[in-house]
Amino acid sequence: MDLIYYRLPGESDFVEQQGQFEAVRGTVPNGFVVSDFLHQRIFQFVPSPEKSSPVWHIHSDQPVVISQRDYQIEAQAMLHAFPVMGVEKAVYSRVKSVSFPIEKSEQLFHELAHTYPNAFVYLISSAQFGTWVGATPETLVKTNGNQLSTIALAGTHAVNDATEWTNKEYEEHDFVVQAIAETLLRNHCTITLNDGPKAIQAGPVQHLLTDFTARMGDNSAWQIAMDLHPTPAVCGTPRMASLDLLTSREMHDRFLYAGIVGLYSEEQSRLFVNLRCAQLQQEKAYLYLGGGYTIDSIPDLEWEETENKSRTLLNCMEKV
Repeated sequence: MDLIYYRLPGESDFVEQQGQFEAVRGTVPNGFVVSDFLHQRIFQFVPSPEKSSPVWHIHSDQPVVISQRDYQIEAQAMLHAFPVMGVEKAVYSRVKSVSFPIEKSEQLFHELAHTYPNAFVYLISSAQFGTWVGATPETLVKTNGNQLSTIALAGTHAVNDATEWTNKEYEEHDFVVQAIAETLLRNHCTITLNDGPKAIQAGPVQHLLTDFTARMGDNSAWQIAMDLHPTPAVCGTPRMASLDLLTSREMHDRFLYAGIVGLYSEEQSRLFVNLRCAQLQQEKAYLYLGGGYTIDSIPDLEWEETENKSRTLLNCMEKV
């Protein structure tokens, strides 16, 4: 039996259900949905009235973990390829391995939900993809009828960093803002709000944020989500060139990291980008961490940024 736990941002109650994750092919999902990074594998959850003792599923593949030195080498090689491939931004990710017993998964979910009231917090387990947990701050689309909202979230400081935001960070953020605006207009949406950038706290880090609201046209929220994702906040720009570059440099499969997770129906949806997440195995947690690179990025600083992002989960893991 597969299972889900989730808690929506700003809510106190959480949902716990058992059932089955099913692959979605050629149709629009309904209910709880999760996808891989390129939404080539999309799963929807089908609840069951039956109950059994929770089983934590272990995926057979272990993610590739690289050293700080190898990270620096790969990141520098990626930067050298920017002008050759016409890339302006790329989000280079890595995997961090820490000790954590999977038997504490449910405790970790509750600690994350308590610590991050404004995040979408989830714990999911299935034979299809193993056991994953996360507390993501990034909305992909929120819809109610024909009203849609989304955010651009890019540019990162440590929460105690009082220095001014740099041109590199504003540029990184602006790539996302432009991509979202262009995608909404391409999908016949009428933008009614474009507000930002402003700094917000997301656990142990702070980000630059721009809010968007829009009235939807004929295209469905799912069509718009598929077109928006992956945004430059988790991929890069131009999209295809940055994807080609990341595929050549990242040594791991992102799998569910930076994919889509949340709730979808034609009338109402709450879809999120799957950030600040980890894949759990028997005695290990594999944290997926990304940093936004532009031509002016310094790999040592980007490594430090990924370390800061890892504290979102690690701070809670250390408490349970």
